Amino acid sequence: MTQTPQYGSNPYGQPDPHAQQQPYPAQQQWSAQPTQPARNGGIGFKKILKGIVVVVALIMCGVGYVASRDDADKAEAGDCLKNNGSMAAPDLQVVKCGAAEATYTVVEVIPDTLDTAKCEGKSDIGYQERTSGRRSSGKQFVLCINEIKK
Repeated sequence: MTQTPQYGSNPYGQPDPHAQQQPYPAQQQWSAQPTQPARNGGIGFKKILKGIVVVVALIMCGVGYVASRDDADKAEAGDCLKNNGSMAAPDLQVVKCGAAEATYTVVEVIPDTLDTAKCEGKSDIGYQERTSGRRSSGKQFVLCINEIKK
């Protein structure tokens, strides 16, 4: 005897459209702790400090360059000078001839010597200098200079 299929069963293993569906098992919800955002958007203290050091170094190089380009080793005939040092230890610097601080005029520059006697008869004073060090040109010269009468 053949059995007739019962309502809700399917001999072919396919779901019966009339059968009641079982609800899906409850889905798990993951509760992860919120993470802190990464701190990559700001500028760090070390970067700021490095920037300040670079700026200060550039300023110091600029001031050194400007100060050294007016030294006596750059003087030419007709330039005016002022003495930032003393008579015993002069520190001559090129200045504008109309400036109030101008005290000397260069008559002649004699390169490659330290003999101030070569200025006799040409000028009031013979100033000799030998430059050395990192900032200097490493040369020796004599400036024959006259004092500016005021």
